[in-house]
Amino acid sequence: MNYPYESVVVNEDVPVFILMTTVKYVAMHWHDRIEFLLVLKGKVHVYVGREDYILHENDLFLINSNEVHGVESDEDNTILIVQIPISFIKKCYKNIDQERFQCQSFLQENQQQFNVFRSLLTQLCLTVKEKKENYDLKVHSLLLDILYHLVTNFKAKNHHELKQTSKKNIDRMNRITRYIEKNYVHPLTLEEVAETEQLTPPYLSRYFQQHMGQTFLKYLNGIRLEHALYYLLETDLPVIQIAMECGFSNLNTFHKLFKDTFHTTPHQYRKNQSKAFTTPRRKKEGTDGYEFVEENDINYLYKYLEKIKIDMIYHKKVNVFNSILPYN
Repeated sequence: MNYPYESVVVNEDVPVFILMTTVKYVAMHWHDRIEFLLVLKGKVHVYVGREDYILHENDLFLINSNEVHGVESDEDNTILIVQIPISFIKKCYKNIDQERFQCQSFLQENQQQFNVFRSLLTQLCLTVKEKKENYDLKVHSLLLDILYHLVTNFKAKNHHELKQTSKKNIDRMNRITRYIEKNYVHPLTLEEVAETEQLTPPYLSRYFQQHMGQTFLKYLNGIRLEHALYYLLETDLPVIQIAMECGFSNLNTFHKLFKDTFHTTPHQYRKNQSKAFTTPRRKKEGTDGYEFVEENDINYLYKYLEKIKIDMIYHKKVNVFNSILPYN
């Protein structure tokens, strides 16, 4: 897929997943990893549970482990995604399961602490890209720095602010979403899915809305739309065939949903995207996962290294100035 957002293969020696990409639509989902989103260009809409946020260039956003979230955008964008598995964090911070974090740079005027994260994520990204000798040691070092900064400065003050989904609910939602993913091409109904879980349709409807932050039908159509994007960008299939392949009942339904989401028709979207992306970001088979394809994207990162240097110089000057002030 052109937007391989959650196709993650974590290397045991380098326990982190990093991707720089363009995101158009990612259906609601969750995973057992802490995720950082750093917008390098453009604007994206991020949904977390029932909350939604609009992120612009330079905005940094953290998604906690097992938080239901999705992303969409109707304009050109570049984002850096860094995911750190909870299994790795537990090795050095056993209480991670009891912690929730709040890291939303666009809600704060003072950006100094966020600039530390931006710099660490940039260093991590460049280290993984360059793969110099013993780079895995540097990766571990940076991950520990990120974790230290996270635990020290970004713990949620009130755990009620961020509710953690129970294992029982995660297991149930995993079964439900796997069933939907397996059967989305068919005329799938709420009643059919409810029967697989031995639940009544009204109960499943309320349950789905509570835990996914959207209705069953919206989620199902989101899955279908995500697959339709792949066919539009990676194949020459006719639009009507794509609609049928992705489980839409008819072409009109597909057109309406697509236009409501992306404010354009599937045909025009395909035409515009083929012009915009002369070098598509494609999946690499095997454990290497995804790599940076467009070198221009890397250039977005260097400003964060410069920014942290400026912050450090300013901080030193302030400290020196304060040290020479007379005592009151």
